[in-house]
Amino acid sequence: MSLTAFLHSRHGRGFSCRAEIEAHHAAAFRRFRARVMPRSPFYRGMADLPLKALPRMDKARLMANFSAINTCGIDHDAAMQVAIRAETSRDFRPLIGKVSVGLSTGTSGQRGLFLATPRERRLWAAIMLGCYWPELWRRQRVAFFMRADNALYRSLSNPLVRFAFFDLLSPFEDHLARLADLDPSVLIAPARILAMLAERQAAGGLALSPRRVISVAETLSPEDAALIERAFGTRVHQVYQATEGVLAMTCRLGHLHLNERWLRIDRDVIDAASGAFCPVIHDFTRESLPILNYRLDDVLIPDPDPCPCGCASQRIARIEGREDDVLWWPSVTGPRMVASEAIRTAIACLPQPLRDYRVVQQGRMLHLWLDAAAPGAEPALRTSLAGLARRLGAEPPALVFHRGLPPETDAKRRRIRVLPEARTGV
Repeated sequence: MSLTAFLHSRHGRGFSCRAEIEAHHAAAFRRFRARVMPRSPFYRGMADLPLKALPRMDKARLMANFSAINTCGIDHDAAMQVAIRAETSRDFRPLIGKVSVGLSTGTSGQRGLFLATPRERRLWAAIMLGCYWPELWRRQRVAFFMRADNALYRSLSNPLVRFAFFDLLSPFEDHLARLADLDPSVLIAPARILAMLAERQAAGGLALSPRRVISVAETLSPEDAALIERAFGTRVHQVYQATEGVLAMTCRLGHLHLNERWLRIDRDVIDAASGAFCPVIHDFTRESLPILNYRLDDVLIPDPDPCPCGCASQRIARIEGREDDVLWWPSVTGPRMVASEAIRTAIACLPQPLRDYRVVQQGRMLHLWLDAAAPGAEPALRTSLAGLARRLGAEPPALVFHRGLPPETDAKRRRIRVLPEARTGV
């Protein structure tokens, strides 16, 4: 299956229409219910149920039933001990039998576990290498920045791939000499790390020449994408991967598509006007820890236009962020969703230049930090946001401007955030 996955990812034409995708998913679920669900004590008696009749899952429910859901006979507490020991020692080599165990904190801070069998690790590596290996005939050097290593990621290594893990819990400066010595042909990192490396490259502190740059783990903002592409002279690709699986990847033209060859992703629409939805995942490749009818709280904005690449898998305009970090402004007919993209556009279109910004919604107030903004930026932005509110038929929040930038309390350096008290009372 790994070779098939590699060839599909590398040379496959993609799906030609929705009917082909639906037929593919139906066949995959038939195989999954026959081969995998009977091996899970939790799902054993549900193999004849339709997908939508299966229990709705989220991280809390999955972890509460971890021992019964997984097909490897692995106890939750034993897996958690292995994962925590790896995190504290920073030695990620130990397995449970042949199964790798990983710990996820997630953006919500709630701990979760994931498993990967040798087969699942080979499949993941085949998909990634098929999509993003620059030249098959040349040995590649992969720099991978993540919070934790795992046998899943090391499965990228082979005689033609030199894989190097860079620990995000180590000081950033400590990585630079080793990174320069590696001179990676493939650079994989969260968006904020790529932006920091791009800034260092632009200032002359690095001279990297990667053939592929891939953003993972965080939402990639248009500002950071432009900075990264200027610094490294190549398109930045995205892999939208959660603990629950690889949900989306960029095609050869750089457009983000749902990963519908390996997952079925249904939609829980939260805003009819934009089509914004939270994905509900059914992963027919994950045998160790079945992921079925699993709702994420990420918000995706679909792109209604077909992709020029020809693949019919749903194109995603952008990843808006977590559901509880979406801006909502009040209106006479109820709360109106305000896309982060609209705020970014308002700031990008200011006639006055600025270096950087942060926007934080807190209750009925919108706090704005405009770093090194030219005179006149504040009144211009007030006018622009008032116009945005009129177009949405919404009431704009009170605007509070600050100088400089706030202390970085958000590990993922989101420029637009919503504090918990802003999510009620709109």
